[in-house]
Amino acid sequence: MSSHRRGYAWARITLVLMIALIVAGSATLMLTQRLRSRTRQVTLNYDGYSISFQTFDTKVADILARYDIELGPGDEVTPGVNEALKDETSITIKRAMAIDVTADGKTTTVYLTGGTVKDFLDKAGVTLGENDLINIPLDTVVKPRDSIKVTRIDEDLIVETESIPYKVVTKKNNDLEEGVTRVISEGKEGVLERRIQVVYRDGEEVSRTVVSETVVRQPQDRVVEKGTAKFVLIASRGTKEKYTKAMTMRATAYTAGYESTGKKPGDRYYGITASGKKVKPYHTIAAPKSIPFGTRVYIPELVEFWKKRGVTISGIFVVEDRGGGIKGNKIDIYMEDESTTKIWGVRNVTVYILD
Repeated sequence: MSSHRRGYAWARITLVLMIALIVAGSATLMLTQRLRSRTRQVTLNYDGYSISFQTFDTKVADILARYDIELGPGDEVTPGVNEALKDETSITIKRAMAIDVTADGKTTTVYLTGGTVKDFLDKAGVTLGENDLINIPLDTVVKPRDSIKVTRIDEDLIVETESIPYKVVTKKNNDLEEGVTRVISEGKEGVLERRIQVVYRDGEEVSRTVVSETVVRQPQDRVVEKGTAKFVLIASRGTKEKYTKAMTMRATAYTAGYESTGKKPGDRYYGITASGKKVKPYHTIAAPKSIPFGTRVYIPELVEFWKKRGVTISGIFVVEDRGGGIKGNKIDIYMEDESTTKIWGVRNVTVYILD
């Protein structure tokens, strides 16, 4: 082969090699550019750490899966787990706090990454009443291991009634026999209305306060008459007579006959008493000045005295006479004849002063 041909062949080989190198370089450049276009620069902020890296992953969820990061209740990830990754994406994971909220007899665990006490109550669905108490102020920022307790304060106004006893008013009745009572009007209890404010703490009563007391019905007195009159039974009549006083007296007997008075029937003043009345058997007695003329008295012993002699009398006598020896607790009973007065003699008798 001539030197001219050999030179031509190397020129062709060199050209081919140069073309091949150019083609390979272009392919490599294109591949590098394609790979660069698929990678993304990502920063992961998690548990206080910040890591930047490049990745071929396309979603936030892919990053979490790749690094075995599990999200618990209430945990927050930004952007969201289904968001697509872009270059220079910053992924932030915030862990939620588990806070117990106790109210109405039950405890609810609330998961939030942060917030005030009010935020946690809202999350738990707990609404505060006007008087309810809470262990941490509403605007306080909640910290891990805090627990929130709501104490329900309820108030109720109740009405109670109480009986007001009636009084018993006793009135004396001198026309009613002693020991006898008579109801004039029945008593009636009154009614006291009491308004009470009751405070409950979590359903249990803790206090009672009387707000007002009102008498809605006044009591009515029970009026009773009590007999003060003294009565003695007039056996011969089967009736009772009211008396004002009973006393034991020394009784003698007298007559209008000559032996006693020196006067005879037909004489001017025969049988005339100190009161001017004429004496009557079973009727007239002489009594001291302490017992006025005209006073009626009952002497049961005289009823018995005459009964034994076959005479029935009422036993009621009238003071119509006096006597020089009739003083103090002495009386003198008029009888028709001297013999009867002697039979009587002197005796103690019970004298009822009739009304």
